[in-house]
Amino acid sequence: MLCPRKCGADRTAGKTGFCGMPDTPVVNLYKLHYGEEPVVSGTNGSGTVFFEGCGLGCIYCQNYLISRGATGCGTKMDADRLSDVYLELQDKNAHNINLVTPMHFAPAVAESVRRAKDKGLKIPVAVNCSGYDLVSTLKLFEGLVDIYMPDMKYFSGKFSGEYSHAPDYFTVAAAAIDEMVRQTGGIKLGDDGLIKKGVIVRHLILPGAMFDSKHILDYLTSRYGDRIYISLMSQYTPMPGASGKLAGRPSLKTCERLADYLASLGQENAFVQEYGSSGNEMIPDFLAENRDQK
Repeated sequence: MLCPRKCGADRTAGKTGFCGMPDTPVVNLYKLHYGEEPVVSGTNGSGTVFFEGCGLGCIYCQNYLISRGATGCGTKMDADRLSDVYLELQDKNAHNINLVTPMHFAPAVAESVRRAKDKGLKIPVAVNCSGYDLVSTLKLFEGLVDIYMPDMKYFSGKFSGEYSHAPDYFTVAAAAIDEMVRQTGGIKLGDDGLIKKGVIVRHLILPGAMFDSKHILDYLTSRYGDRIYISLMSQYTPMPGASGKLAGRPSLKTCERLADYLASLGQENAFVQEYGSSGNEMIPDFLAENRDQK
């Protein structure tokens, strides 16, 4: 019952639900990662922990190898082991701890952050998620997480139903982002120019969905304005077997129009990804890079 699917699987008894994962967190890879927004990655990198499984399951997912638990490389880590991973990344001078898709492991991950702070974790902790999250689950992280980096993928239930089997996506994500902003407050930057507290909402431009993207930008700017960062991403890359509109990339013209539209709305706290960016270039080798971490 941790995610909006509410599939009811008793994972403490060895069952798996929509996310395909057990109750103990499964980590594919942890490393210093430089592919986030500049205020997150900085010069030293973000101490990123990639969890396997996902409660959303977009059909075009660029991290599909781990979101669908297909690598066979994941390692189970309890809260205590995870807390040590965060401290190891801090010792490598990471600017922050970046938890990628942790929400289906929320109780254990929240406990791991609590233990890490007790052991001396000082750098900010970020949750990097799909936005398809329950407010009740997010409350487990209150006082523990400094930065949220959710997606807001869709406005239309037609798109979210077809691409993520979640026609209620917008309603759920809107409530989730409200809770994230409530917990963190407005954007706070350190003297080094890096984010220490706040919310960065990401929107990936999908092919054939420009007007849906405009609705998202309208909503985010009218509700939050510069209290959040909006990150407009053009890195969509067709996955093997993609068909229909998803088989191609959004055009340069579409991406430029949306960037201009965001500027016309008066949003100053914004990032716009360069058009030439490719999702494949942003993705670590989930099949190889973790072999020396087992």
